[in-house]
Amino acid sequence: MLQKNTKVVCTLGPSSDSVNELLALIKAGMNVARLNFSHGTYEHHLKLINNIHKAESLMKTRIGILQDLQGPKIRIGKMPEDGIHIKKDEVFTITIKDITGERTKNKIIIPLTYKNVCKDVKTNATVLINDGLLEAIVIKKKKDELILKAKTSGIIKHGNGINFPNSTISAKTITEKDLKDLEFGLKNNVDFVALSFVKSKKDIEELRTLIQKKGKNTPIIAKIERHEAISHLKEIIKSADGVMVARGDLGTDIPPEHVPLVQKRIINIANKYGKPVITATQVLQSMVKNPIPTRAEISDAANAVFDHTDAIMLSNETAVGKYPSRAALVLTKVAHSVEQEMQKHEELKEFTFSNTQKTRSSLIACENACDLAIRSKAAAIVAYTDDGFTPKQISKYRIYTPIITFTSSEKTARELTLVWGINKIFVKKFAEDANKKLKNIVDFIARERLVKKGQKIVIICNASSTSTISTYKL
Repeated sequence: MLQKNTKVVCTLGPSSDSVNELLALIKAGMNVARLNFSHGTYEHHLKLINNIHKAESLMKTRIGILQDLQGPKIRIGKMPEDGIHIKKDEVFTITIKDITGERTKNKIIIPLTYKNVCKDVKTNATVLINDGLLEAIVIKKKKDELILKAKTSGIIKHGNGINFPNSTISAKTITEKDLKDLEFGLKNNVDFVALSFVKSKKDIEELRTLIQKKGKNTPIIAKIERHEAISHLKEIIKSADGVMVARGDLGTDIPPEHVPLVQKRIINIANKYGKPVITATQVLQSMVKNPIPTRAEISDAANAVFDHTDAIMLSNETAVGKYPSRAALVLTKVAHSVEQEMQKHEELKEFTFSNTQKTRSSLIACENACDLAIRSKAAAIVAYTDDGFTPKQISKYRIYTPIITFTSSEKTARELTLVWGINKIFVKKFAEDANKKLKNIVDFIARERLVKKGQKIVIICNASSTSTISTYKL
């Protein structure tokens, strides 16, 4: 298996639900498995969870489990099996009535699942259907109908997503379905919960309260896919435990040419605050059907690595695609290649230590440990952590010195599966006394030959509380 620091997140589905296919994905470089609760039954999701645990046990590794809540996704309702073809400049009607879509001599009528659409959407508003493949404009409003004129041609089918990029949708971010799905996920000990269509930090706080009421503290990943979120990026990222650049819906909610810039901003802010960031959607889309990706897709993935994303996520490529493990391996190869080259060429290294980032003593300790590791040419930084804070803060500096992590918590170890550069994690309990703990750590590293004899290591313990930094020569 190629060594990489950038993590690979794979969405599971019919193409990847067996233990054998999961083993192939792990060998190809998968670090986190995503369960998409927009699809599938609880029975199938439970099967996936059980199979993930079987596969990680066989591979003697940890695979984080990310539950992705559907959120208020607005979709087309009941439609004929082949859908309805809409021609450019044709006028059609969207209704909130519970009917089956149809085309008659006098009218084309399309049902919608969201009941407040006529209140939220104004005349002249843009409407994008099926990821923007069909674009229309609202020319008239009624109590329970919107009259639209098509600006492009396309087919509308049952379940197609529909977006309103210049409208503010009043639907609650956490739906009734999400509440039921969340209860299932927490009951089955998922490692992360991704919240869809986040608009502000209030959405994160609401989900946090719901999780805590269940006696859990599962990390929350905020998905950025609404135009409202762009104005609140910093507060959302600070409030969440991680963030996802959900480029699919984001690219229909803001102009698609703005998505690359927003992606860079999100990654930059997440790096600044030491929050793991996932770059997602259509990364290797052609590999849903083809055994090799396009050159443009390779460049897209590589640029995410250059931008210092913590992880890259595959969706349809591994859920329903023909070549799930091959797609994961492509990402692993891209991450490995880019990371190797970035270490060789100084002009590719963007980060420099800055006093402006030293806002707390805990952050100063982590930065000092990184600085000491570079100056002493240490073979590794060893981080002891109870809550995961220390290795996350070390990771954000992207210094490429291997990070060896020790924690007393299996939960913390699983949460670190999403963080850049955290590849060696050991769940160990050491003596409470600081000096004895350091000796225990050094003895373990020497015994397990994690670094070579004569090499130096920098050890930092619990930077979130009273931190200690030490240098040892093995």
